[in-house]
Amino acid sequence: MRLDIVIPAHNEEHRIDATLRAYRAVCSGPDVRIRVALDWCTDGTATIVARHAAADPRVGLLEYPKLGKGGVLREAFRRCDADYVAFVDADCATPPGELLRLVDACRHADGAIATRRHPASVLPRPRSLSRRMTSAGFALCVRGLFGLTYSDTQCGAKVIRRGALQRILPLLSLRDFVFDVDLLLVARALNLRVVEMPTIWIDKDGSRMNVLADTRRMVLSLLLLWLSHRAAPLPRATPAPAPLPTGQVVRV
Repeated sequence: MRLDIVIPAHNEEHRIDATLRAYRAVCSGPDVRIRVALDWCTDGTATIVARHAAADPRVGLLEYPKLGKGGVLREAFRRCDADYVAFVDADCATPPGELLRLVDACRHADGAIATRRHPASVLPRPRSLSRRMTSAGFALCVRGLFGLTYSDTQCGAKVIRRGALQRILPLLSLRDFVFDVDLLLVARALNLRVVEMPTIWIDKDGSRMNVLADTRRMVLSLLLLWLSHRAAPLPRATPAPAPLPTGQVVRV
């Protein structure tokens, strides 16, 4: 089984080194590749990633102009040819062992995503009240606008089978941080089976979140995505036999 892990990064020189060390150590098999997709980095992120790439041929550096999280992920995905393709945030809030649990779950589905909002999830370092409220509000908007039943579309750990990803990519609409919602909407339209799993998630210092500004941006992006899907509805695939209900939580 081959696995490609894509890490989108924008000016992460203070966090990417620790993340790559952790993922290289735990995801140590020769069939695992780690691709860091740089989104218009102006700091030393590229230098740090290049150092890891020189020490470990499984690590690769992909540099892009300012495309946004979704933009660099879409471009990086097109260069992935492993059996499973994963993406995680650059801050290592998702420990590598948790990502491997998602890969195991994906053996029985088309995709697997982590959630921080399940009772079985473990958050050793609680999130701030403002971030919890923003996250809950975003989830409410996603459910209201799109009817998606996932509890945490934005948790930065997802795994998709390559065949499913190839079907999803041409139908994606936006390139910003609502990429996760767009991906799950397309997966639903294609009747792909995606499971949601509790996870260990460790809040990290260095977040650039601005509650008021980001809340406005979230609402605007969701509305743009809603309008995009209204203007060009996704084609509906023939239902697969006995699909696993979207949003079901499974434990492995």
